[in-house]
Amino acid sequence: MSARPGGWIDRGTWLVLAQAVCLVAVWFWPAPPLWSVPTLVLALCRMLIVLALLIGVLGAVALGRDLRVHPRPASRAELRTDGVYRFVRHPIYAAVLIGSTAEAVMAARPEPLVGLLGLSIVLHVKAGYEEGLLRATFGEAYDLYASRVPRLLPRPFGGR
Repeated sequence: MSARPGGWIDRGTWLVLAQAVCLVAVWFWPAPPLWSVPTLVLALCRMLIVLALLIGVLGAVALGRDLRVHPRPASRAELRTDGVYRFVRHPIYAAVLIGSTAEAVMAARPEPLVGLLGLSIVLHVKAGYEEGLLRATFGEAYDLYASRVPRLLPRPFGGR
């Protein structure tokens, strides 16, 4: 694990751990559904999961060797602004939220929905933290990129 001097786990590592807890609550809650989900909704959710996988893979492939779980950019990282990164600054986070939303709906229980809310908050905080690190690494180039490209939802769905 990444640690600061003095042995304390850094903020990025705490965010990764919180993200993992929320993902487990959404995807692996160990209880049967409490209500039925209409067939059409299930089909839409399955399509969203496929879309999420596609977005996530495109984001991961674009990062290549710079792909990390921790929000701190790799020491040799380059600012990615093409491919899926033309549309959103955090496509992997967007993919995680899209797929997790679909899974939480299909679980048909309140606990995964609460986990989804927690995941949304954690990823919002993690994206902000990561953006601070990217600004420190790439300076004005990142500021210009961030001014043009929304954080999670491509336009016309999302703003800055």
